[in-house]
Amino acid sequence: MSSILDTTERIRSGLDYHLQRHNLLTANLTQIDTPGFRPLDLVRRASFEAELDTALSSSTEGHIPLARGPGHRYSVVADPNATVGYDGNGVSVDREAVKIAANQIRYDSLTVLATQQLSGLQWAAGDGR
Repeated sequence: MSSILDTTERIRSGLDYHLQRHNLLTANLTQIDTPGFRPLDLVRRASFEAELDTALSSSTEGHIPLARGPGHRYSVVADPNATVGYDGNGVSVDREAVKIAANQIRYDSLTVLATQQLSGLQWAAGDGR
């Protein structure tokens, strides 16, 4: 059985991820003139232990749920698709701008979902008023 706040927690986790990714992507732009700099990106990684702990603590039937929970962690990785210039720098303003814009759209979508979710909880807590 899942908690009423599971969806809210997943949305919060998504917002945290996209905020951290935005900060990392914009930091790449500050390194555009640094020789040898490779742009970084943030990826979601789930450790087996974290997923197992989350599954066992949230499962009452003894089954591991398929839904992704708060066991996710983030890893900073070098962007494998970056094209390196003569000075060894792989930052492309255009490429980073596109990644930032796409990330911002996802973040904005999650804020709309969070607002709707919290409004629904507020409505339920107020007995439908």
